[in-house]
Amino acid sequence: MDVRTKDIAALGRRVAAHQDAALERLARPSAADRLQAIYRKEAALSLRARAAPSPRRLGFALAAASVAASALLALFALLRPGDPLTYRVDGSPGAVGRWVAADTSQVGLDFSDGSRVDLAPGTRARVTEVGPLGAGVLLERGSLHVRVVHRDDARWVVAGGPFEVHVIGTEFDVTWDTEAEELAVSMSAGRVRVLGPCVEPPGRAVAAPESIRLTCVAPRPAAPQAPPPAVAPTASSRAQPPPLVPSASAGALAPAAPPSPPVRAEAPPAAAAPSESWRSLLAAGKLGEALADVELLGVDTVLERAGGAELVELGSAARLSRKPSVAARFYETARHRFAGSDAAAVAAYHLGRMAFDGRGAWAEAERWFAVYLAERPRGALAPEALGRSIECARNLKLHARARELAARYLAAYPNGAHAGLATALAGGAD
Repeated sequence: MDVRTKDIAALGRRVAAHQDAALERLARPSAADRLQAIYRKEAALSLRARAAPSPRRLGFALAAASVAASALLALFALLRPGDPLTYRVDGSPGAVGRWVAADTSQVGLDFSDGSRVDLAPGTRARVTEVGPLGAGVLLERGSLHVRVVHRDDARWVVAGGPFEVHVIGTEFDVTWDTEAEELAVSMSAGRVRVLGPCVEPPGRAVAAPESIRLTCVAPRPAAPQAPPPAVAPTASSRAQPPPLVPSASAGALAPAAPPSPPVRAEAPPAAAAPSESWRSLLAAGKLGEALADVELLGVDTVLERAGGAELVELGSAARLSRKPSVAARFYETARHRFAGSDAAAVAAYHLGRMAFDGRGAWAEAERWFAVYLAERPRGALAPEALGRSIECARNLKLHARARELAARYLAAYPNGAHAGLATALAGGAD
């Protein structure tokens, strides 16, 4: 290395020494401060990494949001009131409140939720209400085969007389015998609850394969037996002398007065035979035959002789035989002759029913139903009388009256056959 090269190297070492000395004189952070700065920098980097998720993490977030949105939509669909069910009668559109009669062959009602109600021949029924959760069916007479698609929140009611069968999802047969006033339920599958004024325990559960029969009619007392015919005295008894008894004079014994001759039993008059016949036929529940015998004897004669319950039964026999004028005479006589009795109240209900079903005379029908409710507010027919009163007011377009009756019905029978209609009207629907 020449001199010049040595001199340059020495100069470089002196410059480096001066620089190191200058750096030593500058203020420098302590080692602890430097470590804290390093920790803060690492924390900031980690936070930025979490704020900008990876593609995988972003996919999980989007999937969770999609599930939450679907759940909210499903919950909204469940909470939103659905459209009421519709039904068809043997393929034709059905209407709420319209009577359906199966005269000689079976008639089927197909509902939009898949449920079906079949009317056996001779059955008369109508759909009283439809809602998103079920329907109400009123069975006037005859038999229904009911198959309801199961839903936990279903609200189906089949009413017959004073009884109501509440259904969730099941299959069963129900029969309402108007003459015997008896409801029969035979389960094929599932379970129902039966309510009624005389059902014990209240809300009685009936499960497959059980069958029951219910009636609120007290058993009719047995007809009194005729006294046995008097027995004529024998020859030996006639030959014996009369016994001696003390005489009123001087204490002497005198023969007793001869016994009075026996009373011979006589056959009843010929006209009494039909009378006894119609009474026994009524007791056996054979209303049609009883009415025929009454007509042979004479309706006017029976109107004067029959009791209150008998007049109502004969009125029902005439109504079912499609003799409304004769039925009205029996019902009206029951009200005049036995005013204030149970028979008089039931007669008022049936007069309203005849005006409702037979003539569509809504004002007259509601007046008679109001009479029944005033006389028997807790009677067996009160739910049906009040429910039909709601229908009358609605058909007459008496909206305030319909809302008033609907509120009364819901307060007394929140699960009754007319509860759906009452709920709609109480809420302001016309």
